[in-house]
Amino acid sequence: MKYQTIVIIIIPIITIINLLLHHKYLLLTLLSLEAITLGILIFIINTYIIITINFSIVSILILTVGACEARLGLTLLVLISRYYGNDLVKNLRLSKC
Repeated sequence: MKYQTIVIIIIPIITIINLLLHHKYLLLTLLSLEAITLGILIFIINTYIIITINFSIVSILILTVGACEARLGLTLLVLISRYYGNDLVKNLRLSKC
């Protein structure tokens, strides 16, 4: 196996483990989701390079979705921090009695 292939396989695994271990704060959760998106993008680009297909449209589309995801996540983080005073995930419950 090439070094690139090993890194492409390991990046999503590490980020999912990081997401499972550090889910206390919303910012760390959002960073893990961004790393997963980046890992998927690298995997898709590597796959298209191997198949030798033009991947520019697909990569631009995925980067656009990732940027929108980051914008939405940061907006939610700011709103939650203003409303609750912190970014703890345990404060985000649907049923507040």
